[in-house]
Parts: sequence; C-alpha cells; structure tokens
Amino acid sequence: MLRWVLPLGAGLCSVVVGVLLGIELAILSLAGSVLIGVIFVLWTSVQGLTGEGELSLDEALSLAAPSAPEEEKRSVLRTLKDLEYERSVGKISEEDYAELAARYTARAKELIQAVDADIGQAKEHAERLLAKRLGADKAKGEAKVKAKAAQGDAERRPERVECPECTTPNEPDARFCKSCGNALEAAS
Repeated sequence: MLRWVLPLGAGLCSVVVGVLLGIELAILSLAGSVLIGVIFVLWTSVQGLTGEGELSLDEALSLAAPSAPEEEKRSVLRTLKDLEYERSVGKISEEDYAELAARYTARAKELIQAVDADIGQAKEHAERLLAKRLGADKAKGEAKVKAKAAQGDAERRPERVECPECTTPNEPDARFCKSCGNALEAAS
C-alpha cells in the first residue's frame, strides 16, 4: 500500500507546488521526492538482507562513523608522516624532530590503546548479539569445539625446535638455526 501512496502523494504535492509557486519549484520538489523514495527503497533492501534486525536509523549511521579517538589517531599518524617528510627535506632540525616525534608518538600510543579498548567493547557487544540471535547453547557448543581444536593444534606444534649441531632452541617454523645457520629441516 505504501509503495503506491507515497509516489502518488509526491506527484500530487509537486503539482500543487507547481500551480501555486511555479514550475521550477515543482520540479525541485519532485526531484526531492524521488530522492527520498530511492533512499527508502535502499533502506528497505538493506533491512531485508540483514534479516530485519532491530537497528534504528541512529544506530545505522553511528556504525559507519569513526569515533573521536579514531579520528584523532588518524590525524596524529598523518602528522607524524608529515613531520618525517619535513625532516627529510630539511625543513625541521633533528632536535625539533626528535622532540615533536616523541610527543606525537606518545599521543598516538594512547589513542591506539583507546581505539583498541573501544573495539574490544564493540566486539563483546557483537558477540552478545550473536549469542542472542543464534541461541546461547549453540554458541557455547561452537566455542567449545573451537577451543578443543585450538588446544589440539597447540599440542601438535612443538614450542621450540632444537638445532642438531649446536642445540640452540629455535622457533618451530624456523628453517635455519639462529645461532649457527645450520638447516633445521632434517631436525623437524
């Protein structure tokens, strides 16, 4: 019903505006109505694809918007790149560069930690929503299966590989000994 009422109402509104205020404003109001109609169609399509979740317009808009710490982090990292460039072309002295780089690096570290904390909270929220949607028992069962698989992988992989020449412990994926350079493929 709404699919027919809205276009007819927009057309009627455009005709009324055209008669009262002129053809230019009628075309403008018709274009605006078409734009709103396209947005409505796209929005209903997205809702259909997601399974008609309980997502309000404000929530949908906030999902795409970066947080304030994330924006500031991007800005500080861009500033660090600019600072490096200015040092490389000789616009800034080494002492000034060292001072400013230390200050911006410390701020970037704080912001990265803040963004990671925000992501952690968002991840927990998403996991709660997923558990609610799939059912808590099914989610717990999948988590147990994943934990057992990860435990089995950890048991199969040795922590260190010992070099047969010098008995130096090396990483399990190392091909050569980090001490003597001997090939470790024969040892594994």
